[in-house]
Amino acid sequence: MAQEPPAARLRVRNDGDDLLELILEPYGSDHWLLPGETFVVWTIGSPGAERPWSGTTRGNEPFEVDHAPGSVTVHINGSIGYVTDTDGNEIECGRCRPAGTDTA
Repeated sequence: MAQEPPAARLRVRNDGDDLLELILEPYGSDHWLLPGETFVVWTIGSPGAERPWSGTTRGNEPFEVDHAPGSVTVHINGSIGYVTDTDGNEIECGRCRPAGTDTA
Protein backbone atom coordinates (compact mmCIF):
# COMPACT_ATOMS: atom_id res chain seq x y z
CA MET A 1 0.00 0.00 0.00
CA ALA A 2 1.39 3.39 -1.00
CA GLN A 3 1.95 5.87 1.79
CA GLU A 4 -0.07 9.08 1.61
CA PRO A 5 2.04 12.22 1.27
CA PRO A 6 1.95 14.48 4.32
CA ALA A 7 -0.05 17.67 3.91
CA ALA A 8 0.21 20.79 6.03
CA ARG A 9 -2.05 23.80 6.10
CA LEU A 10 -1.73 27.32 7.47
CA ARG A 11 -4.72 29.60 7.99
CA VAL A 12 -4.19 33.30 7.22
CA ARG A 13 -6.89 35.75 8.35
CA ASN A 14 -7.23 39.42 7.51
CA ASP A 15 -8.40 41.09 10.72
CA GLY A 16 -7.60 44.55 9.34
CA ASP A 17 -9.77 47.13 7.61
CA ASP A 18 -7.87 47.07 4.27
CA LEU A 19 -6.92 44.49 1.67
CA LEU A 20 -4.11 42.17 2.75
CA GLU A 21 -1.72 40.75 0.16
CA LEU A 22 -0.77 37.11 0.64
CA ILE A 23 2.30 36.16 -1.40
CA LEU A 24 3.04 32.46 -1.91
CA GLU A 25 6.71 31.63 -2.48
CA PRO A 26 8.59 30.25 -4.34
CA TYR A 27 5.91 31.00 -6.96
CA GLY A 28 5.56 34.73 -6.31
CA SER A 29 1.78 34.42 -6.67
CA ASP A 30 -0.35 37.09 -5.02
CA HIS A 31 -3.74 36.45 -3.40
CA TRP A 32 -5.62 39.37 -1.84
CA LEU A 33 -7.75 38.93 1.27
CA LEU A 34 -10.70 41.21 1.91
CA PRO A 35 -11.20 42.41 5.51
CA GLY A 36 -12.55 39.51 7.59
CA GLU A 37 -11.53 36.85 5.03
CA THR A 38 -9.53 33.71 5.80
CA PHE A 39 -7.43 31.76 3.29
CA VAL A 40 -5.67 28.44 3.80
CA VAL A 41 -2.17 27.83 2.43
CA TRP A 42 -1.43 24.16 1.69
CA THR A 43 1.80 22.32 1.02
CA ILE A 44 2.43 18.67 0.26
CA GLY A 45 5.53 16.89 1.55
CA SER A 46 7.36 13.75 0.49
CA PRO A 47 5.82 10.52 1.85
CA GLY A 48 8.10 8.41 4.04
CA ALA A 49 10.94 10.93 3.96
CA GLU A 50 12.92 11.67 7.10
CA ARG A 51 12.43 15.37 6.25
CA PRO A 52 9.21 15.57 4.21
CA TRP A 53 9.44 19.36 3.88
CA SER A 54 12.39 19.52 1.52
CA GLY A 55 12.79 23.29 1.46
CA THR A 56 13.01 23.76 5.20
CA THR A 57 16.09 25.35 6.72
CA ARG A 58 15.39 24.31 10.33
CA GLY A 59 14.05 21.04 11.62
CA ASN A 60 10.79 19.93 10.11
CA GLU A 61 8.90 23.10 9.15
CA PRO A 62 6.34 23.06 6.34
CA PHE A 63 6.13 26.89 6.22
CA GLU A 64 8.11 30.03 6.90
CA VAL A 65 6.21 33.33 7.23
CA ASP A 66 7.34 36.94 6.74
CA HIS A 67 5.19 39.97 7.50
CA ALA A 68 5.41 43.51 6.16
CA PRO A 69 2.84 46.32 6.33
CA GLY A 70 -0.10 45.25 4.15
CA SER A 71 1.33 41.85 3.19
CA VAL A 72 2.19 38.38 4.44
CA THR A 73 4.62 36.15 2.56
CA VAL A 74 4.35 32.38 3.09
CA HIS A 75 7.27 30.24 1.91
CA ILE A 76 6.20 26.65 1.33
CA ASN A 77 8.74 23.95 2.06
CA GLY A 78 6.96 21.06 0.38
CA SER A 79 6.92 19.88 -3.20
CA ILE A 80 3.82 21.90 -4.13
CA GLY A 81 1.73 24.66 -2.59
CA TYR A 82 -1.58 26.36 -3.22
CA VAL A 83 -4.14 28.68 -1.60
CA THR A 84 -7.81 27.90 -0.89
CA ASP A 85 -10.73 29.44 0.93
CA THR A 86 -11.93 27.72 4.12
CA ASP A 87 -14.22 25.47 2.04
CA GLY A 88 -11.29 24.15 -0.01
CA ASN A 89 -11.95 26.14 -3.21
CA GLU A 90 -8.67 27.17 -4.82
CA ILE A 91 -7.94 30.91 -4.89
CA GLU A 92 -6.39 32.03 -8.15
CA CYS A 93 -3.34 34.28 -8.37
CA GLY A 94 -4.33 37.95 -8.59
CA ARG A 95 -7.77 37.53 -7.04
CA CYS A 96 -8.95 41.00 -5.84
CA ARG A 97 -5.63 42.57 -6.88
CA PRO A 98 -6.03 46.35 -6.76
CA ALA A 99 -5.90 48.10 -10.13
CA GLY A 100 -2.51 49.55 -10.88
CA THR A 101 -0.67 47.15 -8.57
CA ASP A 102 2.83 46.40 -9.85
CA THR A 103 3.24 42.63 -10.17
CA ALA A 104 6.77 42.69 -11.60
